[in-house]
Amino acid sequence: MRQTQTQSGVKPEDQPGAGDSATDMFDEHDVRRLDAAGLERALESLLAIYPEAPVAALSTAGMFIDMPASVPLLRNPVLRGRAGLDGLGGEDRTTALANWDRILRVGAGRCLVRPAGYPEAMFYGLDVRETHGVIFGLFARTGTDGAGPSIAGDGVSSAPRFATLRKDEVGFITAIDSGATEILGWAAAATVGHRSLDFVHPDDHQLAIDNWMQMLASPGPARRVRQRLRHSDGHWVWFEITNHNLLAEPNYGCVVCEMVDISNEMATHEALRVREQLLDRLASTIPVGLLQFDTDRNIVYTNQRLHEIVGVKPATRVDAQLETVVESDRPILDDAVTRVLAGGSQADVELALFRPDNGERRVCTVSLRALTHEDGSVSGAIACVVDITNSVDMREELKHRATFDELTGCYNRSSIMQALEADLAGGRRRAERAVLFIDLDDFKEINDRQGHAAGDELLRRLARQLQAAVREQDLVGRIGGDEFLVICPDIGGSAAATKLASRVAQMLRGDDAEVGGCPGASVGVAWSDGGATSADELVAQADRAMYESKRRRADEPEISMTNRSASPPSLAARRMLA
Repeated sequence: MRQTQTQSGVKPEDQPGAGDSATDMFDEHDVRRLDAAGLERALESLLAIYPEAPVAALSTAGMFIDMPASVPLLRNPVLRGRAGLDGLGGEDRTTALANWDRILRVGAGRCLVRPAGYPEAMFYGLDVRETHGVIFGLFARTGTDGAGPSIAGDGVSSAPRFATLRKDEVGFITAIDSGATEILGWAAAATVGHRSLDFVHPDDHQLAIDNWMQMLASPGPARRVRQRLRHSDGHWVWFEITNHNLLAEPNYGCVVCEMVDISNEMATHEALRVREQLLDRLASTIPVGLLQFDTDRNIVYTNQRLHEIVGVKPATRVDAQLETVVESDRPILDDAVTRVLAGGSQADVELALFRPDNGERRVCTVSLRALTHEDGSVSGAIACVVDITNSVDMREELKHRATFDELTGCYNRSSIMQALEADLAGGRRRAERAVLFIDLDDFKEINDRQGHAAGDELLRRLARQLQAAVREQDLVGRIGGDEFLVICPDIGGSAAATKLASRVAQMLRGDDAEVGGCPGASVGVAWSDGGATSADELVAQADRAMYESKRRRADEPEISMTNRSASPPSLAARRMLA
């Protein structure tokens, strides 16, 4: 379905190019987004219909930007300026903003515009960012062959930037030049005889009055000031103004006011202010600490989140701002900062902090990135500081759960086997090692008679006794319900392995009745003098030795050796060692 009327109130058939493929899409009610191919065809058609019409490249904010070389212009002059809304009256601005919303939403839109001092024109807008990176605009003069309004020539705006007013001693305007008329849109008849203050923005009145009084106090120019003057359509234009006191000069007898249009400069300042405000608000809301510093490590900027993380009030130097970094991590931080400032590289480090204000120890990641001048030289750096304490705690918790048995605190089956494999793969092939396989006797009866809670407590006590009985370098793991494995690296011979196993068995046969007493345990020992073997083979041999000990109901552990070059100790020797 087609609209019968555009936003501007002009029927499509009265508009230039009505009915052709380039303009049909501008009046569709369908609000679906136009695809890139369709927009490109419309762009080429518009340029073919209006080969001499002025065109412009705009950003999504409506600011003039450079026309990309990829746009297939014909003889079209390129408009340049500050913003697309400049020069439009209040009603036209409302229409243009509604049309702009449609362009961004649908991809195409058009509306009538009446720039001050120029012929009425139809503005066509196409969102060709996908193919050319800009919003494309074309101005086709209505009621003509499409040559377009004489808004610009040779791609450069012809609007003047300088103007002059003459005033009497009490500030009434006596004459204006053509520059003032073109810039402000006021005819001489509308300004001459009026007080100049009537055209000054209310917020600038006091500045204008003070400057005027200073100028009257002595002949010659007063200090230069910046003021806003009202355009005939109601918007405000920024000027840099110098009032010259020539009242005593015979050839003048008036005050000459020289004005320079600085709208573009002020628009740039405003854009920077808005951007700085946006960045400041973003910096204050993101959950990341920000720290900017120069090449001398002097602080340029910090946000509040940084001070909350590190627990230090705003400081002037990087070292002082991060003084809560623990002593052992300060060389890491200093090295990272030095590398970034010296070479323009980047660095990511993990540091611990100690907060003396609350006694907390926190962990943070610090991501450092260099900042550079236009010539590529380093101007400083910015650091993003993130508190990862909770993540580190969770990581350590997961690591602990993956490594240790939850009930007894011993290594679990997977981790104790990994530790044995790592010991065997350590490169010391002739190193002597032993593996103890321990199985609690009659454990099922304890569970059945006293309950699983009592059984669990017995396993916990057994684990404590095992860890107390073995050497400091030995590792104790729980590999099943009531089965434990002890890895003994560098045991020092089969006799030492047997002696350690006997001590473990004797401790587990104690009469401690903490949880109904321990029924005893069967211990099997696999000893290796470093010959070629595997972790599974050593554990299997210790397991077989344990079952042999359980079968014999022997008081001493059973030992199995993977290297038969040495004979096992005799029973008498084992009893002596025990």
